[in-house]
Amino acid sequence: MGYGRLIRVRTYRADPEATIYVVAEPEVEKAIKILRTALARPDDDYEDLGRVSDVLLNTLSLHPGMFIRT
Repeated sequence: MGYGRLIRVRTYRADPEATIYVVAEPEVEKAIKILRTALARPDDDYEDLGRVSDVLLNTLSLHPGMFIRT
């Protein structure tokens, strides 16, 4: 499948309650759109933290378009 993205979601910049998600989508914009739609939190800050390997996606049993909270 390729690789996915690691995305941080927070309500404001220094939010100590920020959440990290692994998204099975290699394109940053699409990964953020998947989360924004599924979480229904359009006003939150979505930040791409980088790529995750296909090994991790397989270990987490994530298929294209899926995500998991870490």
